[in-house]
Amino acid sequence: MTRISAIITTYNVEAFIATAMQSVIDTGFDDLELIVVDDGSTDATRQVADVIGAAAPAGRVRYEPVYFSRNTPGGVASAANAGLDRASGEVVIFVDGDDWVLPHALRRATALHLGKAPDVTVCGCKEYWNDSGAYTRYPEAQVWNTLPEARSLTARREAVLRLAPFPWRKIYSRDFLERHRIRFPVGDFFYEDNPFHWETTLRAERFAFFSPVTHVHRMARAGQTVSDMGLKPLKIFEHAETIRGHLEATGQDAALRARYLHWLIEHVLWCCRHVPAHGLNQVFDRARADLAGLPEDEFWTRLGEQPRNTVEIRRLTAIYLGDRLGFLREF
Repeated sequence: MTRISAIITTYNVEAFIATAMQSVIDTGFDDLELIVVDDGSTDATRQVADVIGAAAPAGRVRYEPVYFSRNTPGGVASAANAGLDRASGEVVIFVDGDDWVLPHALRRATALHLGKAPDVTVCGCKEYWNDSGAYTRYPEAQVWNTLPEARSLTARREAVLRLAPFPWRKIYSRDFLERHRIRFPVGDFFYEDNPFHWETTLRAERFAFFSPVTHVHRMARAGQTVSDMGLKPLKIFEHAETIRGHLEATGQDAALRARYLHWLIEHVLWCCRHVPAHGLNQVFDRARADLAGLPEDEFWTRLGEQPRNTVEIRRLTAIYLGDRLGFLREF
């Protein structure tokens, strides 16, 4: 009997935690370690979690609550790491406390994972928009379609890095995570799923892919990280530095340089869209430090590798050329 460790991280999600927990329980795993790590909630999240945990079938579900006394800085890193430290299963699955899984699909994906014994299995996922009730699928079809052609390990890693980086859309072999001592970076920042995604992808030697949707990610709810971000997006530049370190440590900085630069440029543009006016000088300075050293031919190649509107082109060009005034005039 294989133990499955499901780590659910929570913070003030009393309206959603029951759905998250019950969806995992309903997979019917014979030996489920249900680890709920609450990052200092001030609402009734813990009380609801305890009710659902107490009602779970005792013969096959072991409920393991981990409750922090106060909220930790940044995102879910500290909570997710605490869950990993507690996990004892052969397989690890992450679930955000306001999301849910599709039980039958996740059970099938886990069976695939156990049968093929990869380091990481990447699954399909979709979004649920809390404000409208609509579902959307991530625009990843073109990546899934190229997977049969990705025969080399580098090509498969490159394909994984083109998919959305969320840890909750993957199934991990715990031995792989422990062997490489992989944890989420802890700090006063958000979006720590990005460096975790890159490190697990760069370290993994074996991948499996399961295209049906297994996880549903809730969007546009009150209190979510992506709402009222302020200067939070600037933290992505710290993650860029961490990712460069992983590339160098694994000797893949040359092989995956183009993919990294694509990721960096897209996140520079993302900062341009989300950082308020008083933070734009910081965007310029941080992006300039990362892009200025690129050879001209490489910069123009990366700039033209996909369709971009004229505003995006002018913003990136101004950053590369050190034209602060030209950059600010684009807002």
